[in-house]
Amino acid sequence: MSNKLVILDTMPSPSEFYGTYWNRRPFVVRGAISEVEMSGLITADELAGLSMEETPRSRMVKTAGELQDWKCRFGPFTEEDYETAGDRDWSLLIQNVEQFHPDTATLLRHFNFAPRWLMDDIMVSFSAKGGSVGPHIDSYHVFLTQGEGKRRWKVGREAVEEEVYIKGVDLKVLEQAFEGDEVEMTCGDVLYVPPKFAHEGVTLESALTFSVGFLGPKTSELFSAYSQYLSEFEDLDQRYVGEGLNTDSSGFTLSEGAVSDIRTSLEAHLKSDYFTQWLVEFFTESSHEDFGSYSKREEMLYDDEFEGELQEGASLIKPEYVKFAITTSRSGGFCLGFDSQSFTLDERLFPLIHMFMKEEVVNSKSYPDLFAEPAYLEFLLELYNHQALEFAE
Repeated sequence: MSNKLVILDTMPSPSEFYGTYWNRRPFVVRGAISEVEMSGLITADELAGLSMEETPRSRMVKTAGELQDWKCRFGPFTEEDYETAGDRDWSLLIQNVEQFHPDTATLLRHFNFAPRWLMDDIMVSFSAKGGSVGPHIDSYHVFLTQGEGKRRWKVGREAVEEEVYIKGVDLKVLEQAFEGDEVEMTCGDVLYVPPKFAHEGVTLESALTFSVGFLGPKTSELFSAYSQYLSEFEDLDQRYVGEGLNTDSSGFTLSEGAVSDIRTSLEAHLKSDYFTQWLVEFFTESSHEDFGSYSKREEMLYDDEFEGELQEGASLIKPEYVKFAITTSRSGGFCLGFDSQSFTLDERLFPLIHMFMKEEVVNSKSYPDLFAEPAYLEFLLELYNHQALEFAE
């Protein structure tokens, strides 16, 4: 099969995506998202306004000369920064835009075939003509969705084994040129780039690009986070006392039996229900330090108020920017994670949760069993009061 960049007319089916492209091969989908839908996302002016605030993580990249003099500054920025930026050769990038501009989060519904539980954020960039962040590689999967304007992308045909960066610059810009294919993208086009595939975008006319990133953790991060979780439970975080040791472990010798016992103890923790429960919590933590605290809404509802709203015909919906993670529990039922919290639920609730995961509205008509058991409403109220659900307009 040729490694040339594949141009598609529609998004691949889930089986085709995972079987052919995921981690293996880039592709472009022409007109994957309508211009009408793209027009509802954040605008260039709104993005600039967001960059002037303290909380968002923003940066401005400028290039000069033969695109080799790279300068990177971090926000917040001021109006003067934009007045002096010039008409070309600069880019503004802001991460986690889906959290600050909920309408931009609607873009995520187009990527339900991808593992939404691995979704990191939507980074949005505005680039003046000539703007670029240089040839680079990422550790994550990314769907580069073109908004207004036009950009030319060059994409490598295989993963880079050993990357070498230009020294003395503020960005990780690849030092060596890479072989690849070029493609021009206009509004609604989507480019998928797997991890470690070199790519470079250059703006042909002022453009917005929406980068939907899916980032997996490092092994060290998993071990560290799980150990922190175990430390919160005294009955799980037991001290190793050397039970079963014999003369083989005398002095400074760590015997094969001791090594085996310690390994077995660690494996037991990995095979437990606690590990499953922790995973859905871990994968719903926000990558932004100001999110992910399981915070209560300012105007909470009580049981009778909440039920009354639903009895009168109100509908609930999960906003696209809210991340769920779900998995089967070894002891039966399933675990649902949200915002670093977890819930072990009866399998009868799965159809209801499935509707929320598809961002469908839930009411007494779409889900006739809504009032079947008080526990259902109690659980939904818990999610609502912690901002996982909202009343649909």
